[in-house]
Amino acid sequence: MFFKEKELDFGKRKHIDYNKVEQIFYDNIYFEDSNTVLKLPLISLLKRISYEEIKIEKFDLSKYVYLIPYE
Repeated sequence: MFFKEKELDFGKRKHIDYNKVEQIFYDNIYFEDSNTVLKLPLISLLKRISYEEIKIEKFDLSKYVYLIPYE
């Protein structure tokens, strides 16, 4: 069975951020109910991306104004 995007929307936001220490751009999916973010690496300026770069972290979205939101 196929679902439309709206049917799967359960309080999440998407944004892109950059880790200047690791020099990796991340695609982030933020889950509002648990204040948790799933960080998926997009591109690194220094090294090849591996699955070890995928992160799940507690995250307070209100503290960060430099994130780039998208849908």
